[in-house]
Amino acid sequence: MKKQILITIGREYGSGGHDLAALLSQRLGIRMLDRELIDELWKNDPEMQQLAQQYDERPVNRILSRKINEFDNSIPHNVAQRQFDMIRQIADSGESAIFVGRCADYALAGRPGLLRIFCRADLSLRIRRIEQRHNLSKKKAALLVAKTDRHRRVYYHHHTGQFWGHSSCYDLTVNTGMLGVEKTAETMEAFIRTFWEQD
Repeated sequence: MKKQILITIGREYGSGGHDLAALLSQRLGIRMLDRELIDELWKNDPEMQQLAQQYDERPVNRILSRKINEFDNSIPHNVAQRQFDMIRQIADSGESAIFVGRCADYALAGRPGLLRIFCRADLSLRIRRIEQRHNLSKKKAALLVAKTDRHRRVYYHHHTGQFWGHSSCYDLTVNTGMLGVEKTAETMEAFIRTFWEQD
């Protein structure tokens, strides 16, 4: 039996991180979890599931939230904590998995078999990708990229105290614009399999 591998993929918005994770999941034969974490956590509560999707990877509004010791009343904070717990439960089960975003690198810090990846691409390419995917004007796509990246940066720093996208937080940073998402997945598969099979 192969040892467990836990891959986390942080990503700039529009860099193709989700698509890269999906391709790696297929190639490696292991489960990928992105928004599926929310679907699983609140599968019996559609109302909460919808609320959680609204606050997924969103920064905490400090004006509307109140923290006393370890208790925090903000919905974004509590959604994040439930996701961290589920990420750890999946890892505790011994299952290999790919986790997209949601500070999974932080939630799984120090575990054997952990490979932390950050996915980026040039801004112009990311804007073009979002423009096409969502049928937006270039200006609206640029604003959405900037806003989503800002949310992810603040969210990551709030929960980890570290800097989102900084090379010291990851084992590998990859620019999907160099080869495209498919070729990047193909190249990374060899790297991941070597990491997975080492003693």
